[in-house]
Amino acid sequence: MTADEEQPLRVAVLGPVRAWRGDTELELGAPQRRAVLGLLAVRANQVVARDELIDGIWGEDLPAQSVNALHVHVARLRAVLEPGRERRAPSRTLLATQAGYQLTLASGQLDTEVFAERLAAARASLAAGDLAGAAGQFDVALRLWQGTALAGIPGPLAEIVRTRLSEQRLAAAEEHVDVILALGRHSEAVQRLVELVAGHPLRERFRAQLMLALYLSGRQAEALAAFADARRVLAGELGIEPGTELRQLHARILAADPALDVAPDHEKQQTAQDGAAEHAQPPGGRPPAELPPGERPRPAPAQLPADVAAFTGRAAELAALDLPATPSPAVAITVVSGTAGVGKTALAVRWARQAAGLFPDGQLYVNLRGYDPGQPVPPADALAGFLRALGMAGQQIPPGDDERAAAYRSLLDGRRMLVLLDNAASVEQVRPLLPGCPSCLVLVTSRDSLAGLVARHGARRIDLDILPQSDALGLLRALIGNRVDVEPDAAAALAAQCARLPLALRVAAELAVDSQQSSLAELAGELADEQRRLDLLDAGGDARTAIGGVFSWSYRHLPAGAARTFRLAGLHPGSDFDPSAVAALTGVSATHARDHLVLLARAHLIHPVGAGRYGMHDLLRAYACRLAAEQDSEQGDAPHEALIRLYDYYLGAAAGAMDVLVPAEKHYRPPAPDRAPGTAVPRPAGTAEARAWLDAERATLVAVAAHAATRGAPSYSTRLSATLYRYLETGGHYADAVTVHGHASRAARLADDRAAEATALINLGIISWRQGRYPEAIGYQRQAMAVAAATGDRAAEAVALGNLGIVYERQGRYDEASDCQRQALALTREAGDTTGEARAIANLGSIAIRLADYGHAVGWYQQALARFRDGGDSNGLASALPDLGIAYLRLGQVEQAIDCFKQALALFREIGDRTGEAEALNGVGEIMMAASRPQEARAGHAAALTLASQTGDAYEQARAHAGLGAALTACGDVTVGKRHLVRALEVYAEIGAPESEAIRGRLAALERGQAHDPGDLVPR
Repeated sequence: MTADEEQPLRVAVLGPVRAWRGDTELELGAPQRRAVLGLLAVRANQVVARDELIDGIWGEDLPAQSVNALHVHVARLRAVLEPGRERRAPSRTLLATQAGYQLTLASGQLDTEVFAERLAAARASLAAGDLAGAAGQFDVALRLWQGTALAGIPGPLAEIVRTRLSEQRLAAAEEHVDVILALGRHSEAVQRLVELVAGHPLRERFRAQLMLALYLSGRQAEALAAFADARRVLAGELGIEPGTELRQLHARILAADPALDVAPDHEKQQTAQDGAAEHAQPPGGRPPAELPPGERPRPAPAQLPADVAAFTGRAAELAALDLPATPSPAVAITVVSGTAGVGKTALAVRWARQAAGLFPDGQLYVNLRGYDPGQPVPPADALAGFLRALGMAGQQIPPGDDERAAAYRSLLDGRRMLVLLDNAASVEQVRPLLPGCPSCLVLVTSRDSLAGLVARHGARRIDLDILPQSDALGLLRALIGNRVDVEPDAAAALAAQCARLPLALRVAAELAVDSQQSSLAELAGELADEQRRLDLLDAGGDARTAIGGVFSWSYRHLPAGAARTFRLAGLHPGSDFDPSAVAALTGVSATHARDHLVLLARAHLIHPVGAGRYGMHDLLRAYACRLAAEQDSEQGDAPHEALIRLYDYYLGAAAGAMDVLVPAEKHYRPPAPDRAPGTAVPRPAGTAEARAWLDAERATLVAVAAHAATRGAPSYSTRLSATLYRYLETGGHYADAVTVHGHASRAARLADDRAAEATALINLGIISWRQGRYPEAIGYQRQAMAVAAATGDRAAEAVALGNLGIVYERQGRYDEASDCQRQALALTREAGDTTGEARAIANLGSIAIRLADYGHAVGWYQQALARFRDGGDSNGLASALPDLGIAYLRLGQVEQAIDCFKQALALFREIGDRTGEAEALNGVGEIMMAASRPQEARAGHAAALTLASQTGDAYEQARAHAGLGAALTACGDVTVGKRHLVRALEVYAEIGAPESEAIRGRLAALERGQAHDPGDLVPR
């Protein structure tokens, strides 16, 4: 060995491929030779096949003698790397094997390895709360880069490696900036980010960090300009709008969200080191889930089901589920696959509960019902549930599947969360539910191997086998006691007959507990007879026969009434049910249904999921449905009839609740079912009780509407839609409303029920209007008008015309709005619809206010109020009072205005209309502002903004921002006031509202230093 060779070899691929002995750089030669070294280096200490190297270096442009060419490059590299090696002596650095070549490097000799070590150290420092140490380690790691990885190296393999390494570099740069921001070094962050954005203009995360850094440096205008530049570039290059993170941050900057603020440059590092949890989530980098101003953060979601009792064994599988020792640049996914009843869910829940402390930001859970007899849970519905759990108001949940998935990934970004996707049917069902960040872990259970997750997403798979004999006996021992030891042979036979499947063992054990007078040998013999009977009927495999035999054995021991309840309960379309619903299915009293459910739960054929509610394993549900089809159909009690009783129950109960909530609109809703359901429907004593029942059953009502639409009962889908529309609208349950009304629309078309189709279209249009999607709302109402006109349904045509007029009014198209309302008024008078007449009159009053015709507006509203009072229409009364208050305010009658808003606020709160409450609070703010009481105005608008953010009412959000801008400016806080005005301008412009012009004028006046007119932002 020469003196040179005693110096350590170092290889760099994070830039041009280079090598050194000590401080002396080695001359590597031609690009292809550098390519050989680079490709061997990125797979250091592994054999790389010759064909792989040849393909990676030359691709399809192979030289005539590619193998010889590769051999020549390797030989010359050896000469450079080991100049003192004798000609025929074996190489210790660049080895040749039968399969290919291997570059041998020790620890610290390759820059990618050093890069990974520094990143791991940085993340460890971050987790320990040492921000300064983390920043230093990130800085060292990133300084290793000297340009594009494998720069100048040709070939497809180099490009693949280059892309992977580049993504690691960019992710590290993002983390580095987060730490710098957390340390309060905002100016430094701006300098770094300007270069990063210039080099990677389509990477939205860098643009979001630049916006935040500029804002925290006191450069708000530049932060907003950075958003405008991002929008321009993304639209020009990709034809898309900025993603959720950019839009949310933009909104928070406009709203001057105090949660964005972090320690300024001159403060000491210690300020930023007060809590490790804060360091793990840099301020502003991961905003709370749709958290409106003034609202406290929600607790972290904790959705894991309860751990199973007497969990036994699976030590090796639990250990295999433990997190990998080294962080991964991609989201970690583990798939637990295995046959039905093998205990996949129990294992996943047990591990998830043990590991919950590793995920301080929460745990999400959904049963995807992939193998239920009914429809699996669509990814869009699962996403809606997750978004709600993460804090997004139901009204803000986007309607599109892709939008929901993007919002979900944005809300999870940077959070340490566990996502448990239980009972998945396919990769397609799982893929939209995958987070995009490595800080989350996804655990999936499925009977399928989900090979696509392994191949495309790098998932690990754990194949869960049946229990070992010792664990199967251990589970039986835990469930039935020492009888296992008294009759060991019989216990072993019982375990074998259950195929050592935990679900079957639990069902069999419960039967053994209930049969204390019988020996285990007798029970095992009885089960063997049952399985022989099933073998003659079913040619399935051993596990299938075993579990079917256990179910059948347990089922045959049920009393007749409980057995029938089990069969029919399997038909329920929801994920869980209560005794009243089961009473409707079976046609027995609620008391008998409750007794049956208790007995079934004791037999482990159903399981409790909450106070008075039960669920059913998908295997048992399928078994129950099969029995219902075989036995109940033969007895004349067809499953379809049971479902009709269930639909009648839910429709009748929903109608009863709505009659209490909104009695004046009873004539608009379809009548309650004629047939008497199998049990009495609940009759709420008041509005609070009615709303509580609807809230508790909302998910089930949505499932029933979807089920009826696809199971030959379309009228139930359309009637539920027409019954629930006001509850779903005023409660802000917009995602559920779109689902229910969408199913109703499709069901009505299939059934050729034009009247129901018009109603569903009207309701879809109302939801679009509430969300500020005015063109879409206009489209729905016009479709509804066409359908209603074609069938001569004057009442529906009047409703659609009135709704169309409201949207036109919001767009500033006052002539068209007035025409619509006058036509609606004529139609309602023709039909004798006093409620509809009152609403059309009130809408004409609203248009008069917009046109500054306040005297006529008061007249219209006084007519409308008289009709609302005569008809007992609290909703109509509450809706009209705020606009009447505005008219009084503009006429200078302040006391009358205040009285109107007080009445409206009380009514809205009484009936639970949060959208209306936000409108009334904005009105209170405007009155206080007109009375020169800006502090009280600020309080009113702040409360309105919180509610409007929760309900997703874009118009009232803009109105609240405008009011806050005026109030804050009047209080002397011009900077923050301008931010609210800018936000109001943006929202008004986005939804196409004419108020945007008044906001522009106000902002221009502020720039000129002109005084504020307290009434210039009050709706006219």
